[in-house]
Amino acid sequence: MTTLTLPPPTFAPVPPPPAAKSARPKSKAIKVLVTLSVLALALSAFMIASLALFTDVENVGGNTFSTGNIDLAAAPISAVVTAAAMAPGDQVTATLAMSNSGSLDLRYSATSTTTEDVLAAELVLTIKELVTTCDDANWTTDGNILYTGVLGTTGTSIVFGNATPGADAGDRTLAPAASENLCVNVSLPLATTTGEGLTTTATLNFAAEQTANNP
Repeated sequence: MTTLTLPPPTFAPVPPPPAAKSARPKSKAIKVLVTLSVLALALSAFMIASLALFTDVENVGGNTFSTGNIDLAAAPISAVVTAAAMAPGDQVTATLAMSNSGSLDLRYSATSTTTEDVLAAELVLTIKELVTTCDDANWTTDGNILYTGVLGTTGTSIVFGNATPGADAGDRTLAPAASENLCVNVSLPLATTTGEGLTTTATLNFAAEQTANNP
């Protein structure tokens, strides 16, 4: 009996199946697209919401500003008192009205400047307030003396107050539209022995300033 021996069967190796592609990149791409879409929708919604807001505008106009003024006036404007051929013992008296025609409170001062000094030193200038009757016969009856002294000097002498800015002793004050009467008297004392035949002219200078914000 003959026995046949067959070689063992051979099998060709089977190649492994190809590895499956990872799904992660695709998933990331989807997530990015979804995120962009959400942002686009949010931005679109914000723009729509902004355009849909109620709005209003209010203008506050009429903010107008103006400045006030001070306006010191004197009446008469010239020669309140004047006299010719005066002899010792003579005098002249008259009212000087001071007024504020401006819109702000003011204070004012006075000085006197004369054209010469000899006769001016002999003449006595007296200024009073609150005099009932301002004339030669009655000016001494009542009122308060604001100044009494020489008529003035060529270098200018202070009568009352001070023109330096700020409140000073002797300054007079006037409210808007207010006025006051000053009684002005100039006399040549009976005891005068000098100044014969001379002439002097006095100019009363009044300087005013605001009182607001000017302590």
